[in-house]
Amino acid sequence: MKRTLLIVDDEEFIRFGIRAMLEREFPDCYEFYFAEDGEEALEILGSNVIDIMMTDIRMPIMDGITLIGLLQQLERRPAVVIVSGHDDFEYAKQAIRYEVRDYLLKPIVRGELHQTFSRLEHELKRDEEIHGMLSAAVLKEEAYRQSEIQYVLLNDGMSGQEVAARLEKSGITELQAGYCLGLVQAVELEGRAEGNVLLQTRIDEFLRSTGRPGEWRFTDKENRSLVLFRDERRLNELLDHLGQGRLKSCQMGVSDWTGDAEQFRQAYLQALKALRYFFLKSAPGIIRYSQIKDKPLGGEIPKEVIIKIGNMLGTGREQEIKSLLVKVLEYPKILRYDISYMEEISKAINELIFDRVFFVYGEEAVEILKLYRQIGSLYQSPNFHSYYHGVENLLERLNDFIREVKSTHLNQKEMRAAMDFIDSNYERMDLNLAMVSNHVSFNYSYFSSVFKEYTGMSFIQYIKKLRLTKAKELLDHSLLKIYEISAKVGFENPKHFNKVFREAEGISPMEYRTRTVIVQAPSVVNKEENID
Repeated sequence: MKRTLLIVDDEEFIRFGIRAMLEREFPDCYEFYFAEDGEEALEILGSNVIDIMMTDIRMPIMDGITLIGLLQQLERRPAVVIVSGHDDFEYAKQAIRYEVRDYLLKPIVRGELHQTFSRLEHELKRDEEIHGMLSAAVLKEEAYRQSEIQYVLLNDGMSGQEVAARLEKSGITELQAGYCLGLVQAVELEGRAEGNVLLQTRIDEFLRSTGRPGEWRFTDKENRSLVLFRDERRLNELLDHLGQGRLKSCQMGVSDWTGDAEQFRQAYLQALKALRYFFLKSAPGIIRYSQIKDKPLGGEIPKEVIIKIGNMLGTGREQEIKSLLVKVLEYPKILRYDISYMEEISKAINELIFDRVFFVYGEEAVEILKLYRQIGSLYQSPNFHSYYHGVENLLERLNDFIREVKSTHLNQKEMRAAMDFIDSNYERMDLNLAMVSNHVSFNYSYFSSVFKEYTGMSFIQYIKKLRLTKAKELLDHSLLKIYEISAKVGFENPKHFNKVFREAEGISPMEYRTRTVIVQAPSVVNKEENID
């Protein structure tokens, strides 16, 4: 894999001259970046991983020595080679102080450049091997510590002595001097997972840069960052650090101060409970367990009102549903109580409305079910107002869905009654759409639409088809004359019957009967009145 090389010089011919020499000496070994001064170089270093940087000293805007000094603030610093036209002892001293790998004088000699980069490659490979071994050991230790913490957090039946023993075995010691736990989550980025990954990186930067012994960061099962502090003043320092750059706002729940290692899991639960109050507050900052631990437990959950909302779904009483929802999710009242009151209300809404609806209609409401999976878990919503609107939206969707289902089922029942009425009255010449729609108490236009959807044809087409079917049955199996059949199936006169029959069958009723062999009564096919 190619190494990345940044060449910083205010002379373009020098920048490209160095590249040309290196490409000849080390073909396909480097990916090149260029900057005219130190300020431009810092921008490149901030957005790219650079392995090696060659820099001039005297440049406009920002000189090379200032640039090298600022490199010391970076978490990952490139190997530095100075290229200068000045053999100045003062520059050399500063270069040594900043651990510059080499100092080349202009004009650059190709042999010296080759020697410098050959040695540099050897040193970088050696550094990578050492870093790899150290990183593997550190990662293994961190993975073990994280697994132990996860085990402690997830096992509520663990004794205090076992908790303390596992912490000590993981290298988390001297907690008797006092500590608190902060549980942190990002709130501005869309997509909680992405926000928490970035958050973890920034917290690790903070802990490394300040170098306070005994401070750790872990992750809980929801991938939130759990930070162990030895000094309460560090809470605000961390939030200030996180507020720089991309993470504009964070929320932190903080446990009470304790000196007991056996209380580690209880401290985590305190921090978790404090963090949950941001669901109601919806703002960045810190909430301490001490601020919320004395809130009273909520009153009686309004289950009767919740059941009433569920019963109203699909009845066309949307405004009543919204009014009742305001009573159930009464924000000022919820704020007065322990967060468990809000959790119990959410649980009751799920069980008494949503679960019941999906038990009956679940297979038919796949798209709505997806929305329920989000709203059904209270803390999937970032705050109370988002949850409220989510519940309201889901209720509206369910209301429309149930109303449609009920309407469809009602239509099925009423249409069966309509078809029975038609089957009993098709021979009536005055039978029409208005008569049938009145029979089932449907609006004329609505019935016309539903009838076509139910049968696949218009009312007139259906009656015509039914009457012709009945006529053919009589032509096949009765001794009735043509004009008698015409009257019996509801045609106003034999001539109209003959016309409609011919349009449908291509032959007249007489021809249809003549074509049929009637074994039981051959005398029927004789002197019928010709009405063609």
